[in-house]
Amino acid sequence: MNDILFYLLRCVVNAQPLDRILMSGITPNDWSALFDVAKKQGVSAVVFGHVQTLPKEVAPPKEILVKWYSQTMYIERQLKKRFALSADFAAKMAEHEIPVVVLKGLAFAVNYPNPLSRECGDLDCYMMGKAKEGDSIVKVIGGTMEDNGYKHAHLYYEGLTIENHYFLTNFDKTPRGIYTERYLQRLIGGEQRKLKGTHLLSPCADFNALFLIKHAQRHFIEEGINLRHLLDWAFFLKKEQDNVNWDQLLPEMEKCWLLRMAQVLTELCVEKFGVEVTVDALRIPAADKKGHQLVIQVMDDIMGGHPDIFKENFLQKCFRILRRFVRMWRFRDLADETYLTLVWNTFAFSSYLNRKVELEAMGR
Repeated sequence: MNDILFYLLRCVVNAQPLDRILMSGITPNDWSALFDVAKKQGVSAVVFGHVQTLPKEVAPPKEILVKWYSQTMYIERQLKKRFALSADFAAKMAEHEIPVVVLKGLAFAVNYPNPLSRECGDLDCYMMGKAKEGDSIVKVIGGTMEDNGYKHAHLYYEGLTIENHYFLTNFDKTPRGIYTERYLQRLIGGEQRKLKGTHLLSPCADFNALFLIKHAQRHFIEEGINLRHLLDWAFFLKKEQDNVNWDQLLPEMEKCWLLRMAQVLTELCVEKFGVEVTVDALRIPAADKKGHQLVIQVMDDIMGGHPDIFKENFLQKCFRILRRFVRMWRFRDLADETYLTLVWNTFAFSSYLNRKVELEAMGR
């Protein structure tokens, strides 16, 4: 099923029609399994746009097509609702001169052929140094606020959950983490554009490139990622790679220990989705056998699937935390800190401990 899914995604990424002859050999059981894998990987709505173009003789059975259509429509309705609420929230903040800069989700979705196919949940935002004011104002406009550790607070507005970021990353008081956080803060202060005429702001391409890799790297090391994360990078490269100042950004990626992660994800986008990359430094040289073996390991890990952390019981949570240390060691070449530092940070800066960390107190 994986090969078929990769073929579908390659066609979506490159806006190519599906080969009817190639698709004719897929059995009803195969279609059912394909739907399940696509849903698990967070890309069911992304590929449905192509699946629904197939003629009846090679299309999925009616019951699977209806289920797939229903799933896609549900995703699109939820995203429309979240976008409308997010825009309303940003407008209310703008009345108090507080900017709402979108991180992840909506900021990456604009690169997709159909932005409503890119699944996302909460609104992650950065208020350009006015996060604490935002925490107070949300109560004035009818919402609530919940403290969630040093990185961000949870705001609730009309059914929408907002991660109001005090910081852009979990920098955990390490020198490299502090450097990365400060560099991202400089980048996000650059040119911003409005999303679809709303008060929601999207950061510049340089910021999104570094933040996307940093976000994927953190999640991959701790619990794993899915194909949706990989697609974010694929569509970003397709649309924005010529708008990024790579001469400045690549050395910073190396300083932040993020370049290797960027290279691995780029290599996967080229191999699996056929993305054309013009930046040689984002590729892994053919002679780097260890690097290409790492690419295979990362792809196997992505397709291996990961448990839903929102549905786990206490024992499953304990097992996941223990498993995290194994992941940290196995993929230590992709981490942005040494293994011992990662282990220490897991305990010292866990959100469960709700530690308070001040960036301003750190040495520049």
